[in-house]
Amino acid sequence: MKRILYTLAQVLGLIAAWYAADRFSTWVGLPFSGGVVGLIIMVVLLECGVLRPAAIEHGADWLLSNMLLFFIPLVVSVVQFTGLLEHEGLRLFAAIGIGFTCVMLATAFTVEWVCRFERGRKLRRLRTERAA
Repeated sequence: MKRILYTLAQVLGLIAAWYAADRFSTWVGLPFSGGVVGLIIMVVLLECGVLRPAAIEHGADWLLSNMLLFFIPLVVSVVQFTGLLEHEGLRLFAAIGIGFTCVMLATAFTVEWVCRFERGRKLRRLRTERAA
């Protein structure tokens, strides 16, 4: 029971962080979503040590394991708009495929860049420590 409450508190914290970032993004008029702002803020907080990974780990794991539930409205809308799919289906699926590919490539390149950056930072720190 304690673990469930702990996970629930983390999920609510992540939702509150997303909501605050979304409101901030709207208020400032940024050209991208609050989710991106929230992600950037989370990465900065994690990197600076202000936020420990354990503070959000269970909630993030739960959200990721139940991510399929977030796509149910998409499936329902596809069923409702079969006529649109019959007429514009190929163009829609091409747009979705291209968008999906772009997101995956951007994510892969970003993760690779961050990993290289972190490795370089650790290597510089090790060299500095050994030199001292």
